[in-house]
Amino acid sequence: MTNRQKSKTALVLSGGGSRGAYEAGVWQALVDLGIKIDIVTGSSVGAINGAMVCQGDLDDTINLWREIQTHMVFDVPEDSQLIDYAKLIFSNGGAGISGLKALLEKYIDEERIRKSPVDYGLVVMERASMKPHYLYKEDIPKGKLIDYILASSSVFPAVHPYEIDGVEYIDGGYADVLPVDLAMKKNPSSIIAVKLNAMGILKKEPLKKAKDITVIESSWNLGSTLIFDTNNSRRNMRLGYLDTLKTFGILDGSYFAFAKGDFSRMDIRWADPCARIFRMDPCLIYSKESFLRMLPEAVANAQQEVDEAWEAFKSIRRIHVRIPDYIQDIKSAAGPRAICRVIAENIKEKGLDSIFMSNAVIALIPEQVIAARFLVKYGIV
Repeated sequence: MTNRQKSKTALVLSGGGSRGAYEAGVWQALVDLGIKIDIVTGSSVGAINGAMVCQGDLDDTINLWREIQTHMVFDVPEDSQLIDYAKLIFSNGGAGISGLKALLEKYIDEERIRKSPVDYGLVVMERASMKPHYLYKEDIPKGKLIDYILASSSVFPAVHPYEIDGVEYIDGGYADVLPVDLAMKKNPSSIIAVKLNAMGILKKEPLKKAKDITVIESSWNLGSTLIFDTNNSRRNMRLGYLDTLKTFGILDGSYFAFAKGDFSRMDIRWADPCARIFRMDPCLIYSKESFLRMLPEAVANAQQEVDEAWEAFKSIRRIHVRIPDYIQDIKSAAGPRAICRVIAENIKEKGLDSIFMSNAVIALIPEQVIAARFLVKYGIV
């Protein structure tokens, strides 16, 4: 293969504020998988993480996301809650980002980015005209790179617009929260796009027309985009790491991560909702042995809920003849854990004759039934 034909991989990073920790976890996994990034584009926090990727500073990126807090990013008092932040937005027309600027000046080296062999691009939008600008590092005036990253991260009206040479700019996500098109301008042979499912304009056409694109996104809610919490950041980094390993076939699972090949495909389909219903830790990698060892304790933690639900279920059964009404009242009377336990006990006792094995019930509460069948299969109940 000639140099001209050499394959190039692009990494496209979504905007999403504090959810950007997830992208750091994705990058860490890509490094561990030996996947070299030749092009990186991003909007908002994706532009920040993209700059770190361009520099190759993985350790600094991980450490930054482990330590960052809301007051270190926005000009708000320490320990501010979302309601305090909302009050500040309405009273002052948004928060300042002097803290974020100080962080970028500490961690981002413009000269290193310009010398890096990795192509780096970002998106900003003019506030007055709403005109988007898709820029690679060579398009940005020297000495202004951090300014443009800050402009791309200015999620107005939550924060003030960012002014560069007399022009006010706002968050690039308002134009293109996942700038796949920008990456395609550099003719990559493959694209890895990280979605944070945050506010912004998601252009679907580039996702469709890209020939070789892998999309990584979390099944979990990654939390508020405006509150930077160290515990949530660490969780999101771990989820990003595990989701990447699942996406590239190293691990099994959807919400949860299972050792490759330990469970059959059907068991994975049953185990995943079971773990979610019984609130197991999504940041662990479960072998079949460890999962079946830890699940009984998680199930036992729901015993009080089950005890409280039993009598309610008995009275509900007496007054209903229509299955949809019966299931709706069950869902109103108890949470998913209790429902799943009760279903499992019923299936264990009655087998295929259980009302919960009927197609009508499965259609109404599929996850609880699937999880219950897993509990019965492995003798958890």
